[in-house]
Amino acid sequence: MTDALAAAIADVLSADDEPTRLIPLVERVLYHPLAGDRPPAHSDLVALQAEIDAVLPNGGDRLALVYGGATRVKDYVFEAPKLPEIRGASALLDWVNEVALPDLWYATSLDPAALAGRGVIFASGGALLALAHRDQAPMLASQIERRYAEWTLTANSVAVWEPVTLLELRYGRAPLRFWVEDLRAAWADPARRALLAPALGLDPAAAADVAAHAFLTRKTFGELVGTLAARFYRRRDERPSPPTATPALLSWSVRCASSGARPAVVRRPPRTDEDPVGFSSLQALSAASARKRFVGQVTKRDHPTETGWFLRAFGDERFEPVGAVDSWQTWRDDEANPHRRSWEQQWDEYLAAQRRLPVAQQLPYARARDALRALPARDVQEIAAAASRPYIGLIYADGNRVGRFFAEQTTPNAYAIASQTLRDLTRRAVFHGLASHLAPHKADGRLVHPFEILTIGGDDLLLIVPGDRALDIALAIGYAFESDPSLLVLASAQQGGRTVADRYRGSAIPAAYDFAAYNPQLSLSAGVIIAQQTAPIFFLRDLVEELLKRAKAGARANAARGDGSGTVDFMALKSITMVTDSVSAFRAAALGDGPEQAAAGLPRRTARPYTWHELAGLLAAARALNQADMPRSQLYRLNDVLATDSGNSVLASSLEYLYTRSRLDRARREQAGQLVQHIELAWTPAGSAGPGPGAPPWLRRADGQGWETIWPDLVEIYDFVADLPATP
Repeated sequence: MTDALAAAIADVLSADDEPTRLIPLVERVLYHPLAGDRPPAHSDLVALQAEIDAVLPNGGDRLALVYGGATRVKDYVFEAPKLPEIRGASALLDWVNEVALPDLWYATSLDPAALAGRGVIFASGGALLALAHRDQAPMLASQIERRYAEWTLTANSVAVWEPVTLLELRYGRAPLRFWVEDLRAAWADPARRALLAPALGLDPAAAADVAAHAFLTRKTFGELVGTLAARFYRRRDERPSPPTATPALLSWSVRCASSGARPAVVRRPPRTDEDPVGFSSLQALSAASARKRFVGQVTKRDHPTETGWFLRAFGDERFEPVGAVDSWQTWRDDEANPHRRSWEQQWDEYLAAQRRLPVAQQLPYARARDALRALPARDVQEIAAAASRPYIGLIYADGNRVGRFFAEQTTPNAYAIASQTLRDLTRRAVFHGLASHLAPHKADGRLVHPFEILTIGGDDLLLIVPGDRALDIALAIGYAFESDPSLLVLASAQQGGRTVADRYRGSAIPAAYDFAAYNPQLSLSAGVIIAQQTAPIFFLRDLVEELLKRAKAGARANAARGDGSGTVDFMALKSITMVTDSVSAFRAAALGDGPEQAAAGLPRRTARPYTWHELAGLLAAARALNQADMPRSQLYRLNDVLATDSGNSVLASSLEYLYTRSRLDRARREQAGQLVQHIELAWTPAGSAGPGPGAPPWLRRADGQGWETIWPDLVEIYDFVADLPATP
């Protein structure tokens, strides 16, 4: 990729027909050490700039970075409650991001080397970063926003650009105006040091050498991307929605049956025998909703039957794209069109690769006889049908410390490699998690894949899975992400020798998980919500987003104590009326998990969020109690006692727990033994060497301020833990 990017930069800088003459200069600036083993001095930068000016005089090194992508993505994707339109909206955004935008740079292949050869550093995860000539950058930024509006009509997007020089691509913004010598001089002045210290993330009392090292670490290509990102978010907050997003709904307009917010421009014809399943209740669609529905059908591989009917029903000029292709039918039928590589097709390729492995190495999904014949689920009901109860799980995960990691990438090439590597391993982790805990399922006479991949970005993902496997799938994804060898190499992480010092000290975790084998520098946190199949997706989206924020806050707190692992927060929503406001308000009232309760030192009746290691222990405890036939009445009775224990005392509920365990010890020793092994001996305050001074099932909190317990969390997930797949 080095040569490809260098050639692309040389092509942008070249004013003649011989860009190859500039490649050695570009490679010298970007990839060769400037001052040997020592950090470059200001004089070294001046000398290098003189070399650049000799080859490219009169400001000939005029470059620009262009950064753009969709914003408020979830508002667009989850505008409609039906899975086909959610799938179509997500697929259409992915197609614009990965195909339509690189096409502005005449990049006709999605191969990373081919993209780099056109100056595209990355085009994934809902965003694009590319190099361009400074004179063309404003037009390209405008075209990015136009492409989103053309194809989606209603999705919000933003694109910005920043002028840069060849020297800045390696050494950050304006290195000739302020370099390490200037920093040392400023650090000697207490007033200026107080201003500089927060920008460098340092204490003002830090030594000058420490400040110089922090400064040089930040003066890289990553600094330019950070500047672009700041401009991106400012423009996002300032830019209004596209004019096509909210057309006037006049008194005589027919309201869109899907979004309910826009006038319908296409109407379904009278019902015939050709009508496919899923359209029987569809009366009228706005243009934006029609596009989502159509792309969802294409992605689901329902053409030409269903998509052909759709084009006949809605295929007039109001359903045509604006200047991008001749027609939506052309777009659908183009065999070379990269939109055809949907997540389902990539999943089939993954399964095919799994089937080529020896049987002992294949994951459970690949061992299923008809795995490659299964079709995507048509709705969430077909996904929930694979669970023991009609519940679905929504998994929303995002990387920790990823922004800081990218800010430390020194060159465009390093940034491109890191971006592609992170995207590939996130996809591998997702596929591994799904293949480890699912199998094709028959619903309504169809063999279906019981999951939906809504999006997999660079370091984030959003999935719908069966409810009783959601936590296991999230755990498998989190572990696979953090332990992936390519990530450990990419982030210079340590393998082996890690001491896991969180709250779980048990030994019941499956052998597939070896949390002591790596020390993550980048990690993944997740929110998981389990809900009835009839729960509105847009409502679950808001809740799972809040759960993810709580999980990431827990990861930051753990990182401050030296634990770099990701975390997970979850909720089993057994009725929609459980949460009427927010997760935080519900837990403050129901579990004593709020700032006011913490300030008063009241017991916290939850231990969420959990590290991945702790989640594995919690799932192991739930399975052990299930297998021992622990009476649910005892679980819920103890939970009620915990809820009525008040003040700083946990004595009453602890005595009730010990009394229950002693009774079980006389009647059913196996159940009592499971409680001792998986509750009392397995859980201890974080950072302690062994079981702390306890009042089981309570634990001292890590900060020493009060108590917390895993018991309500265990009760909440007790009915949503499926048996682990059998090994061959």
